[in-house]
Amino acid sequence: MDVQLLVIAALFLVALFYFRLPSTIYHYYRQLCASRLLPGVPQHWLWGNAHQIAASFHDWYAISLGLVQSNRWKVTKRWIGPFLMEIEIMHPTAIKKILKEPKDDSLYRLLRPWLGDGLLLSNGKKWARNRRLLTPGFHYEILKSYIPVYSTCVDVLCSKWEENVRQKEPVKLFNTVSMLSLDIVLQCACSHKSNCQDVRNTQEYVKAVLTILEMIVDRYLNPLYHMDWYYWKTPTGRTMKKYCDMAHTHSENVIAERKNVLGLDKNTKNRDDALRNAKRHHKYLDFLDILLTAEDETGEGLTDLEIRDEVDTFMFEGHDTTTSGMCWTLYCLAKHPEAQEKVREEVRSVLQGRDTLNYDDLKELKYTQWAIKEAMRLYPPVTDFFRVLSDDTEFEGVLVPKGTRAVVKSYQYHRHPDVWENPNEYDPLRFTPENSEGRDPYAYIPFSAGYRNCIGQNFALNEEKVVVATIVNRFKLTVDPNQKLTYHPIGIFKVKGDIEVLVELAI
Repeated sequence: MDVQLLVIAALFLVALFYFRLPSTIYHYYRQLCASRLLPGVPQHWLWGNAHQIAASFHDWYAISLGLVQSNRWKVTKRWIGPFLMEIEIMHPTAIKKILKEPKDDSLYRLLRPWLGDGLLLSNGKKWARNRRLLTPGFHYEILKSYIPVYSTCVDVLCSKWEENVRQKEPVKLFNTVSMLSLDIVLQCACSHKSNCQDVRNTQEYVKAVLTILEMIVDRYLNPLYHMDWYYWKTPTGRTMKKYCDMAHTHSENVIAERKNVLGLDKNTKNRDDALRNAKRHHKYLDFLDILLTAEDETGEGLTDLEIRDEVDTFMFEGHDTTTSGMCWTLYCLAKHPEAQEKVREEVRSVLQGRDTLNYDDLKELKYTQWAIKEAMRLYPPVTDFFRVLSDDTEFEGVLVPKGTRAVVKSYQYHRHPDVWENPNEYDPLRFTPENSEGRDPYAYIPFSAGYRNCIGQNFALNEEKVVVATIVNRFKLTVDPNQKLTYHPIGIFKVKGDIEVLVELAI
């Protein structure tokens, strides 16, 4: 009997240290100590704050923002269940310690079944290699060549909105602008003309992306779903796989079409011929051309899976985030007719009677850019940036232990009263050179910041300027003051349902 007890005790100790239970318990204890000293929304003993977040994103944002603005908190805490504490970064003084930290793979891995190991999720040498290979795709000469594409695509949207004018029906912003943005990214990044603003079956890809984002948020808020062996056996996991497969199939079809144009197939890797074929069709290589023909210093190119991962990543980041930025800008301008009129006057002054903008015009659209930047301050397209502390780190006099997840909450962060006067008001003049002077460079981070900032931010800003300027030049936008929006930030800042805007032809 004594021998059996010794064996059981020995096995228990082995299991204890194999599963790192002592260090896990100690880490949890240190998080509890830090939690007692950090401010935050009161939490439930079992659910933490997860039930509050899941019940209503809109209410959670309102409560969190109200407490931050009234108490001027810079760092807060929240709990997901009883064992996982996260710190929320609300102020520029704290973010500088965060953005240099590695991304939290325990969370970002939830995106991996969809986006694979593309630039958003990769780390270390692979990220550095692929970033270096892809950077030429965002050279200003290439971005310059995209301006006519933006104009052509927004012309299609405007023709559809003219029908709304005739029918005196409101425009649903996210519904229509998302298809415009997809049209643009397919043509610019992949040389693929999908006619997605007219063809209904492309809606399936957009539906797949929205469903995937919803399911990732649901999985994040359910600790049981973090266990892969359990999640993929559930009906929810199987549905997630189905929609990921749909997104992958869409990207693979686009890649296959471009490979055929360039003369690249499974048995052919002649990049010189592919480059000549690409330049025969247009002057500059696009994003997908560079993916297909890039070689590193060892002569190695990207694998088929790496190419698909980067296409999926760029389709997501170049489509959904720009959609959010443009929709919220149009909403803000519809709510603030004086700002809308200033944009219209500036655009018409630059156009001088012409119908379309060119690349050189964009630098003259100063107020338009301020209007876009201010909308992205109030409604940042990417709602959260996740990092994990690689060392014990002090915030506001509290030592937060290594391994704690840190979340930059863009919505609350961009409305902190220590940084922005009247932070909830829409005021494009905040971004004039005079008013921006002396502002902390980390005060405004719609595209993140630091060495892992968004590689496509100039692509996105150029697109948003052309689209917003063209729409405001042609239409007068108004919004029903009684329309109530319910925020639904599923990684990207959206609303439940849609934003409806009334449009009429601008005189």
